[in-house]
Amino acid sequence: MVKRVFERQTLPFSTDFSLAGTRCLLSTNSHEILRQAMRWQGSAPASGERTFWMEMMEDPSFKCEERALSHFRGLRHVVLANIESKAFVAFDLLRKRVMGVICPAVARDDSFWDQRLLPVTIGVLGTTLGVAPLHCACLDRRGKALLVAGASGAGKSTLSAALAQRGFAVVSDDWSYLSRTPGGLIAYGLSATVKLLPDAVRFFRELHGYSTRKTFNGEFAYEIDPVRTLSSAAATSSKPQWLLFLERTVTRGSHFIPCRSDYARQFFEEFAERLPEELPHMRIARSEVINALSACRCWIFRTGESPQGAAEAIQKFLENSDHVAA
Repeated sequence: MVKRVFERQTLPFSTDFSLAGTRCLLSTNSHEILRQAMRWQGSAPASGERTFWMEMMEDPSFKCEERALSHFRGLRHVVLANIESKAFVAFDLLRKRVMGVICPAVARDDSFWDQRLLPVTIGVLGTTLGVAPLHCACLDRRGKALLVAGASGAGKSTLSAALAQRGFAVVSDDWSYLSRTPGGLIAYGLSATVKLLPDAVRFFRELHGYSTRKTFNGEFAYEIDPVRTLSSAAATSSKPQWLLFLERTVTRGSHFIPCRSDYARQFFEEFAERLPEELPHMRIARSEVINALSACRCWIFRTGESPQGAAEAIQKFLENSDHVAA
């Protein structure tokens, strides 16, 4: 077995990049990995508390497997991840450090970084950096964010795609990354792909000509770029303003039922990922983000309409809500 040493001599290249409101300091032995990081370079936050370290090694002896599932194991403050047998990564939540080995093919694969490795990284490490991953979609409307939450299978992704058709910018589809800043609460996205199950083709003619693929959780779905496929605007972050809890019904029509902040708080706490017991500050930090989000105007949105019909109802409702607030 080859011994891999994570030190300056073996990882001679370094740079930094931004990821969902955090700053990553990267060391690597690979020009391709360096290129991946540089694609994500932008304005890094000033706070040192939101900085983490990533040491990523490209290993020519590492052979990737096709169609493999991902596996995770938590050992107190360390999470070990085998990401589709293409990357083996250790996340140290206490030290805010990531160490990984990947095969050369993955080092060159932009989609693997955008849709697998980096979302997993911020999903596992984010809370210890003050960025809470929450199970909801986020769409931007003139700098203000609409967050759409709901149980699995409620139709958040098809609704997000329909809203994108009506001019909303997709920030994130399945998971949004929220943090408190001096300017207020911010919701971040990574690669704004939208995952649509095969039956969505009956609602979106744009899917004709596309094929489904095996997604991160093992199911087959369309993974589309809303900018190219749906002519949506692009946005990587937005300020939360409205919160909808999507519930599908068998009867036609769409109804907005105001709900209290307690309802929102309980929902996100219940669906949040488990955190290590020895890092209680992570739970406190996430609860503070959830409390701040719960202060947004929120409704239970019950609809039996098509995604396009539901999106039209939401757009009209938000426009009327703006007029009332004004």
